[in-house]
Amino acid sequence: MKNYIILICLLILGLNSQSQSVYDNVNLKMMLYPKFQVSEVYLKNGRIVEVGLNYNLERHQLIFIEDKQYKELAGLETIDSVLVLGKSFDSEANKEVVTTIKFVPINEKIYQCTEYNGLYILYDYSVTPTDFTADHNGAHKSETSESSNTITGANSLKVYKNNNNVNMIPLFSYYDKNTMIEIRQSKQLANAFKVDKALLNGYIGQTQVNIYQLKDAIRLIEWLKKKSKQN
Repeated sequence: MKNYIILICLLILGLNSQSQSVYDNVNLKMMLYPKFQVSEVYLKNGRIVEVGLNYNLERHQLIFIEDKQYKELAGLETIDSVLVLGKSFDSEANKEVVTTIKFVPINEKIYQCTEYNGLYILYDYSVTPTDFTADHNGAHKSETSESSNTITGANSLKVYKNNNNVNMIPLFSYYDKNTMIEIRQSKQLANAFKVDKALLNGYIGQTQVNIYQLKDAIRLIEWLKKKSKQN
């Protein structure tokens, strides 16, 4: 049987994941999910914590609700992994099934795992004002204020309403030899795989690699591995 324990005892954090309804004045656009998800936090000491979590796109961290405030999940060095639980409908089985998305802490940030070993996602965002039609080139805009909570060690995050469109951006990175290599940084990729940068950029352009799509990110890593072996 899973050994669920109260989060305040393990992570020195409080927990009130059921109080989301009081946040009528809060804009959830800065969150990855439309509502807080039932999640399981697997600690390195073997224990499991059940808590409602969401993902803050600006902070690149998982957050929960306590005392009518958004708070950041602290103590990442004690966490092995996090499973965010969801539900989807299986048309063949004609029933709802539980789906899981795995996150792991790497270098003090939370990354989502993918089906490809070593390939991770760090979610980011761009902001486009609703009354502005020109391209802002994905400029980042902070909509949160931060205050330190010295008692819990967590950060309190207040996300205020705005009329801007927040666009979620998946940033893919490949973890190799204790180094997180950003897929969008061609120089990093070329150096890591010892491939000529011009050759890499040529491949990306000719094959129309979309670095924000999982299948294209996998295809690019496979090509880099092949070229690296040929050198």
